[in-house]
Amino acid sequence: MNTPVTYADWVKCLDQLKTGMRDEEVVSYMEQGSLEWTKGVAERITQHLYDAIEHRIRKSADQLQNELNNCSGDETALVKAILSARKRLAVLNRVANLQAFPEQVREAMYNILHEYAKNTQKSLEDSALTDRTGRLRSLIRNNPITQFDQIENVFGSSFSKPEIVNTKVENTQIIGQKSSRRKVILP
Repeated sequence: MNTPVTYADWVKCLDQLKTGMRDEEVVSYMEQGSLEWTKGVAERITQHLYDAIEHRIRKSADQLQNELNNCSGDETALVKAILSARKRLAVLNRVANLQAFPEQVREAMYNILHEYAKNTQKSLEDSALTDRTGRLRSLIRNNPITQFDQIENVFGSSFSKPEIVNTKVENTQIIGQKSSRRKVILP
């Protein structure tokens, strides 16, 4: 795959984005791409962008629903499902904010993502009202899907890993006061 500069290149990238495969590679190429924004091209490429984002939102919604259905009351699985959905939206947010597109298009695509996240968050909170303990609602509120635009590293391999120096430490002993914090063990 090459850096997109023509309409055909952009369509290939957006079609690849729809598949959900190789997101890191596709988004990286798209971020480096450029496009001459002429009248005929602008309308068609905007429609392709919209279709790709809508397709991925529907796919993400289905995946979130499947993950929530499989939680079986497991709070960790619930939070993981929400965080995974937020990460998927963060990928789409990077696509929505591509510099190759004019501000007006970027804003419209961001609004689509934000509206979906807001509605999903409200739906999750409303469904948590049946939990009398309030714990479920607290988990959902403390891990909002709406904060997808605050995720910086969407792809785990984007960071370069520091080299680990193999050093052997012998007879180490930690001396000091015990922590006064309570240990909370969830059932």
